[in-house]
Amino acid sequence: MVKSEIIQISDDLFLKLGKLITERYGIKMSIEKKVMFQSRMQKRLRELNMFSFDEYAGKLLNANGGTEEFSVMADLISTNKTEFFRERAHFDFLTDLVLPQFQKQMPNYRIPQMNIWSAGCSSGQEAYSIAITIEEFIRSSGFNLSFFITATDISTRMLKAAKEAIYPMGQVDDISLDWKRKYFLKSKSLNDQKVRLAKEIRDKVRFAYLNLMDDSYELNVDFNVVFLRNTLIYFEPAVQVKILAKVLDRLVDGGFLFIGHSESLINMNLPIRSIAPSVYVKKI
Repeated sequence: MVKSEIIQISDDLFLKLGKLITERYGIKMSIEKKVMFQSRMQKRLRELNMFSFDEYAGKLLNANGGTEEFSVMADLISTNKTEFFRERAHFDFLTDLVLPQFQKQMPNYRIPQMNIWSAGCSSGQEAYSIAITIEEFIRSSGFNLSFFITATDISTRMLKAAKEAIYPMGQVDDISLDWKRKYFLKSKSLNDQKVRLAKEIRDKVRFAYLNLMDDSYELNVDFNVVFLRNTLIYFEPAVQVKILAKVLDRLVDGGFLFIGHSESLINMNLPIRSIAPSVYVKKI
């Protein structure tokens, strides 16, 4: 086989694997995604020295090594589009309403603790954007607040990148010079310019693997704020409801849920109320 040849997958085998992917990870795998799947899996098949998807399916269905390989496959086919301060209005809302309200509710005699969950965090830009937003509020308001962000994703590849917190210089073009000086470290290389989040921001975030399709979520805290943005769109409506029910179990009463601007929770009969576009509060 010539190296540049594309390894093809039949419709029947794609639909069979797609069904298994949906059952394990909730990712919708309609026949329209066949070309995407086929393209993203080429390198993996060659790494395994395999020349057909039938051979690869045999490895997936092997009781000894299939589970680990399913994780690799899910990692490769996951869509990981993100950027710093994506859907900026949410971070403004955090600054203008969520944090001031939290400040008013907390007693003065102790340092309050705020816990935030960035679910489907991809390569970490969302979680770090939240940390910068809160840090800026603390500096400007004088509010003595302790906070911590739990960031989870299904992609081990993205989680590794998120922990490293190193990004191309172009990703911070739209961030103010003041914030770049405070929160980003610039590489010395002139040929491959990158930035890294400052340690004080990195230390505010813990990254961990989590599959939203799991029966329960192994998280050791309940959250005041949950960012579940641009993730629900990959699931069927019935699965969305199940995921949201589990997510809301980890959100405190009166806590805030942020979803993507292109997503909708209409007619889902959940214990939440809308307070702004794609922002909800859990009912008390």
